[in-house]
Amino acid sequence: MTVKTVVFHALETGPALTVLGAVHGNERCGPEAIRRLIGDVEDGTVALSRGSLQLMPVVNPKAYAQNVRFVERNLNRQLYPKDEKVHYEDHLDPIVCGLLDRTDVLLDLHSFASPGGPFIFLSGKNPDELAYAKSLGVSDFVYGWAEAYGGGDSKESQGTTEYARTRGALAVTLECGQHLNADAADVGYRAILMALAHFDMLEPSCPAASGLGQPAAVADLRCVRMKSVFYRDEGASFCKPWRHFDAVAKGEAIARYANGEKLVAPEDGFIVLPKEAAATGGEWFYFGTATAYPE
Repeated sequence: MTVKTVVFHALETGPALTVLGAVHGNERCGPEAIRRLIGDVEDGTVALSRGSLQLMPVVNPKAYAQNVRFVERNLNRQLYPKDEKVHYEDHLDPIVCGLLDRTDVLLDLHSFASPGGPFIFLSGKNPDELAYAKSLGVSDFVYGWAEAYGGGDSKESQGTTEYARTRGALAVTLECGQHLNADAADVGYRAILMALAHFDMLEPSCPAASGLGQPAAVADLRCVRMKSVFYRDEGASFCKPWRHFDAVAKGEAIARYANGEKLVAPEDGFIVLPKEAAATGGEWFYFGTATAYPE
């Protein structure tokens, strides 16, 4: 099994923008968006004015073929080259990291299981990265990913964006919506074009540049800061069918453990990415609070 990378070079120097799809094999919108873009570059609908565009439509090909999140290990955690390769995904690490080593800007396209629309994960530390994220046409933001795991720079929580930032790149993860949202691939495709335009890499005269539209208005932006991650205990269940970005009040019951004890919200906040079907011990949901960031 091989991993395919497509690279387009403009004749004028500029940044290297990398777009990844299917880091998780059951998230199909990324490959669809990237393959559409490849076709549009090849037929001239999209034209680069400068820099290079590095596209990896399917980062985890075996998981993609099986339509599963991962085969042996979540590729978007513990992402770094390993001396001893134990899991299948360990063999993908040096390929992905090698590409990210040659990257100035990363856009990683994902989707999620719970009902909801698109949003962007942010680092909350780099104003240039914030400006880039805000240019992608999405109005909802989440930040504090690594901090929610209890260790800002821990390699346990290091995924594509975290690794890319260690190499000096600007990096965002775009969650294009629920896996089955009809417009998820369209969200990803438009974000790629918006990223190219933001970095002056999109030829203004090309057909794709016309009608691209503007980023979301500042007044429409909203952001949640992640505070903690919760893992599912055996027999635990949600108290209601939560949706992504559902608001919860302090003391409100979120879930019930097998012994009847309730898990309640520690403060007013939001449920982020609830997974009704999470396996025992798996990431179940995240809890966050409203913040004025990104403004």
